Amino acid sequence: MLSPSRLLLLFAIPLLLAGCSASVKQRIAACQAGDWQQIGKTDGLDGAPATFAERKEFCDDHGNNPPAAQDAGVRYAAGWQAGNAEMWSTVGAADGARGLPQAQFAVRAAGEEVRKRKTPVNQPAYDAGWLKGNAQYWEGIGKRDGVAGQPATRADARRSEAAASPARFDAAAYGSGWRVGNRQFWQDAGANDAANGVPDKEFLVRAATARDAGVQVQEDVYRAAWNAGIVSYWRNLGARDAVCGTEFAARGREAKAKGLKIFEADYRQAWEKRLADYWSQAGRDDGYGKPFQLDQRIASAGRDGVFVIAATRALYGQAWDAENARYCVPDNAFERGRANAGMAVEVCREALRNPLKRAYMSGQDYAIAEAKQQLAVNEASQLEASVIDTRRRLDRLDRDRNGQSGKDKPAKDDAAKEDRRREQERRELVERLRRQERQLDDARRWIDQNDFQMRSLRRSTY
Repeated sequence: MLSPSRLLLLFAIPLLLAGCSASVKQRIAACQAGDWQQIGKTDGLDGAPATFAERKEFCDDHGNNPPAAQDAGVRYAAGWQAGNAEMWSTVGAADGARGLPQAQFAVRAAGEEVRKRKTPVNQPAYDAGWLKGNAQYWEGIGKRDGVAGQPATRADARRSEAAASPARFDAAAYGSGWRVGNRQFWQDAGANDAANGVPDKEFLVRAATARDAGVQVQEDVYRAAWNAGIVSYWRNLGARDAVCGTEFAARGREAKAKGLKIFEADYRQAWEKRLADYWSQAGRDDGYGKPFQLDQRIASAGRDGVFVIAATRALYGQAWDAENARYCVPDNAFERGRANAGMAVEVCREALRNPLKRAYMSGQDYAIAEAKQQLAVNEASQLEASVIDTRRRLDRLDRDRNGQSGKDKPAKDDAAKEDRRREQERRELVERLRRQERQLDDARRWIDQNDFQMRSLRRSTY
C-alpha cells in the first residue's frame, strides 16, 4: 500500500524497478492470504486498473495458494473501488492543502504516469479530498493571521486575494483557524509579559490597542497564561539573583514600585536551591585534586556575587570529601603517572600519600615500559617479515636449481660456475636466516620480559 507522499509521486516520477520487485512479493503474500478485497484495494491504491482476471492468473501461477472463492471477483472489485477512491482523495487533499485550485485535477488526470499505467480517474474522490485539503489550507492561514494579532475582518482581505487567484476561499475554515490563532495571540501575550516581569495591568493597555484594531479580546486567556508564567518568573529571578549578589528585599521593592504581584516563597526557594547547588559544585571542583578551601571561598563570596547559607559548610564538605575520596585512590594515581598528568598527593590523607606516590611512579614506569614494548613489537613484526622473505628466496633458489631441464642446462664450464654461484648465494641466505631467527627470538623474549614488567607494575599499584 502506498503512502500519501508515494501517491503524489505516482504522478511525477516513473516507477522504480526495486519498487516493482517489492510489489511482486507483496502480491504473492496477498495471494497466499486469499484476501481478494485487500488485493483489489492494493491495486486501486497503486493506481493500477481493475484486473481481477490477471490477478487470479498470477495467483494461480504461484502455487501453494488457496483456491479463489466464488465471490472473489465481487470482493476484488469492491476493494479496488475503495483503493482507487482513497488514492484520488489523497492526491486531492494534498493539492488542496498546498493552495492549488480544484482544476488541478485535469493536470493530474492528464499526467504521463496516469496515461502509462492506465490509471482510472475518479474526479468525485479527488474533489472530496481537495475540499478537505483546501479547508486545511485556509485554516492554517487563519491561524497565522490570528497569532499575528490580525482582526477577524482580515477574512475579507483574504477573500479578495483568493478571488484574484485560482484558489477558492473557505470562510468557515479560515474563521476556525483564526479563532485558534487569536487565542494563541493572547496566550503568548500573557506568557511573555509574565516572563519579562510585566505587571498584569498591562492587559488593559493591550486590550485597548486590540479593540482599536478590531481584534477580539480574550482576557481570561491572557490572565491564565500570565498567572501561570509569573510564578516561573520569580523562580527564575531567585535562581539568577543567588549568584549575582541580589537579595529578595531589593526585588520586592522593585516589584511594589511597578505594581507586580510578588511570590516571595517561590523566589526564596529557588534562591536557596541555587546556592545549595553552587556550594555543592564548589566542593566537587575543589575536592578533585585541590585543598579544602571553604574558608577562602566564604571570604570571597561577596566579591564573587554569591551568598553564604546555613548549609554552606555541610554541602561543601560533603561534596569535597566525596571527590577527594575519588581522587586519592591508587588507580587514579597510577593513571595520572602513566599520562604524566601530575598528582597532588598533599591533598590526600597522610596515610595514603606514600602508597599514592608509589602508584604514581609505577604509572610513570609503566608508560616507559609501554613505549619500549611498542618498539619491541614493531621490531619483531619487521623481523618476522624479513624471515618470511628470506625463506621464500631460499625456496625459490632450490626450485630453480632442481627444476632446470636438460636442454636448458648451460655448457659444462658455465654450469659449474653457475652451481658455485648458487651455492654461495644459498649459504649467504642460510646464514642470514639463522641470524634473523636469533634476532626474532631475542625480540620475542624482550616482549615477554616487558610484558612481565608491565604486569608487575600494575600489580604494585595495590
